[in-house]
Amino acid sequence: MFSELFYKDPYIKEFEAAVVSCEKSKKGWEVVLTQTAFYPEGGGQSADKGCLVFGGEKAEVLDVRRKEDKICHLTDREIPVGSSVKGVVDWEQRFDNMQNHSGEHIFSGLVHRTFGYDNVGFHMGAEFMQLDFNGPMSFDQMQEIEAAANRIIWSNVEIGELFPEKEELDEIDYRSKKELTGEVRLIDIPEADLCACCGTHVKRTGEIGLIKCLSLINNKGGVRIEAVAGRKALDMVGKIQAQNTEVSHLLSAKPLETAKAVERLMSENTSAKEAFVRGINMYLELKEKSLVPEEDMILDFEENLSPVQIRQFCDRLVKRGDAKICGVFSRKEDGEEGWNYCLGSESIDLRAASKDLNRELNGRGGGSPVMIQGMYLCGKEAICEALKKLVLK
Repeated sequence: MFSELFYKDPYIKEFEAAVVSCEKSKKGWEVVLTQTAFYPEGGGQSADKGCLVFGGEKAEVLDVRRKEDKICHLTDREIPVGSSVKGVVDWEQRFDNMQNHSGEHIFSGLVHRTFGYDNVGFHMGAEFMQLDFNGPMSFDQMQEIEAAANRIIWSNVEIGELFPEKEELDEIDYRSKKELTGEVRLIDIPEADLCACCGTHVKRTGEIGLIKCLSLINNKGGVRIEAVAGRKALDMVGKIQAQNTEVSHLLSAKPLETAKAVERLMSENTSAKEAFVRGINMYLELKEKSLVPEEDMILDFEENLSPVQIRQFCDRLVKRGDAKICGVFSRKEDGEEGWNYCLGSESIDLRAASKDLNRELNGRGGGSPVMIQGMYLCGKEAICEALKKLVLK
């Protein structure tokens, strides 16, 4: 156990090996080598990627999994059994994983020391890590742990690797997600964490560079935190800065004052919306007075009314009681010919009529016997003719 090359030297980028077996699978070829520096997926850490070079040819390593006592490399092409290969590990991805995995140990260890919570879920994704803890935590508390984690990172302490005997292990207070058998490997980070782990790690905490928490949400009685470390943290901070710079230009605000500028804009927008709604209501009050029934119908075609405004205005027209059926329509905003509608009546079963109307007017929607609402994809004239048939039949 722990005899693979990625354990002996996690910084190894290339190695020589021979092909023991190569079997076709659904997603490619499963290749087993005499030795490997490719880390197989496990412990929340994603598998290494890279390539195997043989006889002037190259097979891409798409995934690496441990199957029983073998490590299988999923490749995009067949490699003859017995071939000598040079394995080339995608070092950027590997080092990203090492930075993030070591950063996670520091953060999770400090959470355990501070609150007594266990890390009950850990996954390293393409952009960030996901950490689940089995107890509550506030955003401010998360930031305090983040600050403490970064102090340990910047202290550049050595990350140790221990293989204690079982009797010694029984006396050690260490973190582990499950009961362990056989040889146990402990990752020791002074003043932060001592945890059983099968992943790859940096030699000193300073190589992590930075850990940054991105979000915190409540999750199954605990919290789920998204975080990122190392190069990925720098990239993420750069993306956030670029977004904030763009927002600051749009709002003509200083980079550290964008939140205040957005708050002010939202307030102004709310006031503008309220004034707009008041204007619409005044317009509809005047419009209502001008509408008179024609052939027992009141049909009003408008622009830019919301579904709620359409329904409310239709209800007002129905309550007047001087028409057999009332309809309010507002043109669709996407440029496609059609109308959002609401029809109301106190004497016609509109729910029964809605299927025929939808079929004739290429529409969808429905409702109750006294009011239906939806959309018709047709012209104004077709709507008027169909409703005349309904009212006058």
